[in-house]
Amino acid sequence: MYKKTSFLLRRLSIKNRLLTAFLITSLLPVAIVAFYSNQIYEASITDKISAYSSQTLTELTRNISRELGQYETLSENIIINDSIQYGLTRYSSLSDFDKNTLQTRIRNELGPQFFSFSNLSNIVIMTNDGETFFDLGYQWYPDNQLSSMVQQTEGAPRNAYWSYLRSNRGSTVIALSRKIYSAENLNLQIGYLVIAMDEKVFARNMFQSVDLGKDSSVYITDRSGVTLSSSSSSLPQGSLNQADLTRRIEAQHEAGRLESFQTKIWSKQYLVSSTFIDAANWYLIGLIPHSYIISELGDLRGNIVLLCLLTLILSSVIGLWIYDSINSPLRSLLRYAKRIHKGRFDPIPKPVAPPDEMQQLTITIHDMVTELKLLIRQVQLEQQAKRDAELKMLQAQINPHFLFNTLNSLKWSAMLSGNESLTQGIGSLSELLRNTILDREELIPLSKEMANLRHYANIQRIRYGDSFELECQPVEPDEDVIVPKFILQPIVENSILHGAANHKRIHICVSFAFRHGHLILTLSDDGKGFDPAELEHKDHAGSRLSGIGIHNVHERIQLHYGAAYGLRTESAPGQGTTTVLTLPLHYVQEEDKAYV
Repeated sequence: MYKKTSFLLRRLSIKNRLLTAFLITSLLPVAIVAFYSNQIYEASITDKISAYSSQTLTELTRNISRELGQYETLSENIIINDSIQYGLTRYSSLSDFDKNTLQTRIRNELGPQFFSFSNLSNIVIMTNDGETFFDLGYQWYPDNQLSSMVQQTEGAPRNAYWSYLRSNRGSTVIALSRKIYSAENLNLQIGYLVIAMDEKVFARNMFQSVDLGKDSSVYITDRSGVTLSSSSSSLPQGSLNQADLTRRIEAQHEAGRLESFQTKIWSKQYLVSSTFIDAANWYLIGLIPHSYIISELGDLRGNIVLLCLLTLILSSVIGLWIYDSINSPLRSLLRYAKRIHKGRFDPIPKPVAPPDEMQQLTITIHDMVTELKLLIRQVQLEQQAKRDAELKMLQAQINPHFLFNTLNSLKWSAMLSGNESLTQGIGSLSELLRNTILDREELIPLSKEMANLRHYANIQRIRYGDSFELECQPVEPDEDVIVPKFILQPIVENSILHGAANHKRIHICVSFAFRHGHLILTLSDDGKGFDPAELEHKDHAGSRLSGIGIHNVHERIQLHYGAAYGLRTESAPGQGTTTVLTLPLHYVQEEDKAYV
């Protein structure tokens, strides 16, 4: 990898490499420090704004809870009022005159409390059947809204359900709904109370003094995500906004800890802080744009860009200056190298420049040119000696041909005399000598190894006659694989020399198979066998007679392919011997077949 990168850099000129190096080493630290500082600064600002927004929302939650508590206190005073208790319990038996009289009395008794609330919008008292008993009369609300709201009062904590209503004129209110129980029997429900406050006045009183930053917003939602009140007109009452956001806040609340987090809302990044209003079972949510958080980083980033530009200019000037100090002597050396290329070996004077690497290079070239003529003369003498050695080598290669010609002459003489065994033996000896002397390859095709084994058997028949029979599995062209040379001959020789029992003819079989990416060579005979404990002794005998030995074959295989490969021998007295060789499977390629 390092060499490859160096090669790619060499495609650039030294000037460009130096400039690139200076720019990288100067700009990269600045960029890294700037990026790291920017991240740390942004995280610090985010944490501080998050803490500030959480504190602000917590204080705002207290104010909202106090405001809602005042309305709950008002509702309790209304519920226990004697006129209201009397009218609701006897509503069905009252005449219209009595009802009007009661309503006037209620206005007189509770009027001062009603008018002490600046944002009070309406008060509605209903019977259990939904009939209106008292209505302050400021606004009118559709019956379906009121009936839906009083139904939600069932099961509400502290008999107080907070929600919102929309009047017939389109104005929005925040409403409190409560059940009215009889003062004489607290288990007897006699009606419903609905108190409505103007949402716009409520929002102005609560959110006017709250500032979380430019383009930020604060709003109240119920636990289903419906907006009840907001500081921004983009979040109208009754709208369901960012249900996923509400679910995430709900999950934090259930886990017991509300924390600030960042998320994308309306395709923009926001910091979200929230608190829970226990009095109404609401969430108070603050949204702070991420653009506001990082607005103060603009000046810092501008200074960083200016610093990078100054560093870029300074690095370029220094890089060009250093490049000129290297380029000037380097070009002088390049011009002199071109003269040497043209055959002009005039030595250059030794430099008197400062002792840097360029001076050392110039001195080295000076010494090299001084000795170059002597080296050329020496090369000429070596070339002459090389030609003489090649002539002697050719003469040495001619000698084996005389040997092969002589063996061929003996082969023809034996053939003319009718001695077939001698003819085959001399021919096989000639082929074995050719494969040994001329063919220096250590790895050969299996088909060639089988052929060498048959040649060896022909030679042995001259001495042992028909005392053994060799059977070799044919090797098809598509089955030809690569094996080490002469790995079968020592094993067959061991069977011929030591396997015969009582002059009985021994049968030797050589076969092969391919299993799981391996070549399995099996050599078996039906000779007298031997005790495996004497295997090492037998190998030494084979080594003495064959020149290689079974043990040496095992070592050669492991040297070539590793400890996972080799041979194993199984034998027993009177049951013959089987030797199995395991080698990796390497097929003969097309060029190898052409060689064969």
